[in-house]
Amino acid sequence: MIGMKEHGMITTATEHQTEKKDSSGIFGKFLKGLVGRKGKTDGSKLTSDGKKEWSGSATAGSKELSSGAVSSAMAGGMATPGGKKEQSGSYSDGRWSRRTLKGHQGHKFKDVRGLAFHNDKLLVCDSDNNIVHILNQDYTCEKELGSFSGQFAKPFKPWSIAVSQDNLYFILDKSNVQIVVCDQNNKVIRIINLPADSDPWCIALVKGFVIVTEINGHRVLKYSLDGMYIGEFGRRGDGHTEFNIPYFVAVNSRDVIMVSDCYNHCIKCFDTQFNYLYKYGHRGTGNAQLFLPTSIAVDGADNVYVCDLDNARISIWSEDTTWLHNLFHPELRQQWYMAVTADGDRIPVVSGWSRPCNEIAVFSK
Repeated sequence: MIGMKEHGMITTATEHQTEKKDSSGIFGKFLKGLVGRKGKTDGSKLTSDGKKEWSGSATAGSKELSSGAVSSAMAGGMATPGGKKEQSGSYSDGRWSRRTLKGHQGHKFKDVRGLAFHNDKLLVCDSDNNIVHILNQDYTCEKELGSFSGQFAKPFKPWSIAVSQDNLYFILDKSNVQIVVCDQNNKVIRIINLPADSDPWCIALVKGFVIVTEINGHRVLKYSLDGMYIGEFGRRGDGHTEFNIPYFVAVNSRDVIMVSDCYNHCIKCFDTQFNYLYKYGHRGTGNAQLFLPTSIAVDGADNVYVCDLDNARISIWSEDTTWLHNLFHPELRQQWYMAVTADGDRIPVVSGWSRPCNEIAVFSK
């Protein structure tokens, strides 16, 4: 059963909360722990001329893929580095290319957070610039969301984004502990106030509901699209309905809610009533294992992409929890935010090795 509370409410565009919380604590401690721990190398070694030479391989089942090869297990695979460096910050191995985005049309990103695709356009939460960019396939900017100056108690800080079927943008505003619902013309439709003492991290939409991960209370919250609080579940622990820092959430075409349970090293899956279904992965460094999973993304075939942070890879699974293969690349170190197109042909990734992160590595076929 879902517990009921009455802390959720809707305000107009001119109303705002006065009780706010600095959310840097848990995240900062997490990164400090990663840096302080003996970690993995990035798979490189120094040559006699002092340059880095990349080694390593990706795996697909029991086969090992040599450098520059791509697994045929599924679309959306990425090769290990073996190609040539190109100009303007790009990299190609003949099958996949990497392009580094540092901004657009003279605008530089500043602390990129959530990423998402909508109608094949890339949505970028540029948090310290207080803007969401909507980028076309050529990465020119079509539109920007965030012209909300003076409407809230603190500057708008976009952290995560989802789009409804009627093309309304649901944007998690980290600074004001709220979800801003707006249209493409920056008109604020409504504000969904989240608990003042919470630390929300990621949002997703499913079957007429808004799902919010909240890491301070190790829980998942559920609201209607109109902003009414419906319920929540979770507490700190390692049981089926317990979490240890549930950072990210994603939803597949069958309305399965997937939550990255970071310090329990798995992805837990639930139905829309928060009944536990199954999980992906368990702690470890081998195949079908995860170590500190962060962002989750789902392609059009319901394949699940997981940023396997401390293993420095993206782990790929089928909908039925079958592990497919791992993707390695020198850019995949301490990766935090990720999205994937429906066809699996583009995978933008933001690394969190240092904060703020001001660029996006986009892998594409």
